[in-house]
Amino acid sequence: MGFTAQIIPLIFLCATRRRICAILTNMTTNKILIRNCQYLLANPGSIDGIIEDGAVYIEGSRIVAVGKSPQIEDQYGQGPDIDILDAHAKAVMPGLVDAHNHVGEVHTLLMEGWLDSPITGIIDAADRIYWPAYNWLTEQSTYDLTLFGLLNVLKHGATTHTDAMIFPDAIYRASCEAKARTVIYPQMISSVQLSDAKDEQEYLAHTESAIINYHNTADGMIRVGVHPSTIFNCSERLLLSGMELARKYGVQFVTHIAESPDEKDREDEVYSACGGVIQYMRSLGLLGSQTVFFHGTLLTEREIDILAETNTSLVHCPSTNAWFGYCAYLPYMLKVGLRVGLGTDCVTHNMFNVMFSVMQHHNIMPRELRRVDPMLIFELATLGGARLLGMQELIGSLEPGKKADIITLDLKDNTNLFPLSPQVFYSMLALNGAGSEACDVLIDGVFVRRNAEFGFLDEAAIIARARQWCDKFSLDYHTLKRAHRPMFQRVQEEFQLGNRRPA
Repeated sequence: MGFTAQIIPLIFLCATRRRICAILTNMTTNKILIRNCQYLLANPGSIDGIIEDGAVYIEGSRIVAVGKSPQIEDQYGQGPDIDILDAHAKAVMPGLVDAHNHVGEVHTLLMEGWLDSPITGIIDAADRIYWPAYNWLTEQSTYDLTLFGLLNVLKHGATTHTDAMIFPDAIYRASCEAKARTVIYPQMISSVQLSDAKDEQEYLAHTESAIINYHNTADGMIRVGVHPSTIFNCSERLLLSGMELARKYGVQFVTHIAESPDEKDREDEVYSACGGVIQYMRSLGLLGSQTVFFHGTLLTEREIDILAETNTSLVHCPSTNAWFGYCAYLPYMLKVGLRVGLGTDCVTHNMFNVMFSVMQHHNIMPRELRRVDPMLIFELATLGGARLLGMQELIGSLEPGKKADIITLDLKDNTNLFPLSPQVFYSMLALNGAGSEACDVLIDGVFVRRNAEFGFLDEAAIIARARQWCDKFSLDYHTLKRAHRPMFQRVQEEFQLGNRRPA
């Protein structure tokens, strides 16, 4: 039985969940006026895109008008039932786009402190941290831990994010509850058996079911892509079947690549007959406009050229890449026109810290090309991520017709972002904005967070449940370790030569 046939009985099981999201999204059309903005960053990447004393008028989920506050108020601010947000001491800007995250894995952060020796690379990290922690997950713990992660995502102004995890049904439910614009990347793997699937066929069935049930649902708030974990732990059969699935439904094909030397050097050795891992993927037809790579930390200039030539995209994650002591060659990627977005890659990181990492790392890396302009850094964190996700017509800037995904930063008592002017705003944001929390967060024209408080998420209860799960994980982990019991099952060797094609 093929994976298409396997998912048919599952299709109707998610109808209730779809209705829940429909209730959340089909609210009465709202009218919102954000006025007297001290600084309104309407169009990232340009000082001219910063409007002092600006305003945004919203109806339903869309931006209707952007401009100077007196004019917008005069035209739109006199009608009944308008929700007015006065932003006289606030910076108002597009919501940030976190193009790579693993939102439900906060429990993994406990594990480095329990290891007998330091982590040596991503393969070691997967074996000793991620696979034991992922195999422990259940549908319920994934849901609760995803809600916890979403608190941090939203609190720090990422109105759009991607989530590369297992248990896509749980991710969907949590994302709908949080009203978060989410791209779900259900993780698939060949080399190990995890708690949500027993083999490649079941992973493919899970992914196809998620696409059928969730892609472009919740009024377009939820999207789904195809996500083989990495090249070294997925068979060629799974890679090719995954791309076949992505093409069938017109969704993205994403994977981790070139994250640390233990991975990249071995892949280049295994696929040396093709000229290395990037040429290997090119030979399989896995590069192109549907493909997004995470990291690319150790890609050579020639490999970056190939990605640019094939219109492949890449998410730069400098904050977590620093864990292994390496940094992707972002200035060269931008020079050759590679489509790039930014990502946190860690549930407790945030996009303001990522922007600071870009500013910091690329000024000191000993390479021919150095420095990324602060204005461009903010663009990568907004429009850059939107383009990479194919959402540039919907999000990434504040323009009439686009979705009302908007955040504010309170400047009243802000000693970091001080003093400000349009001329220094981007550099101040990149250098001093690290860790900033959004005061207000609108997604699809709905206040998810207002005046530094969540509107319909019980933050204290969500944190309490996450703490209980982390305590349980700690107990379970140490119980298994003392009993010398394996925490996951390896079912295939990694770094396989390409010899398995789809049936």
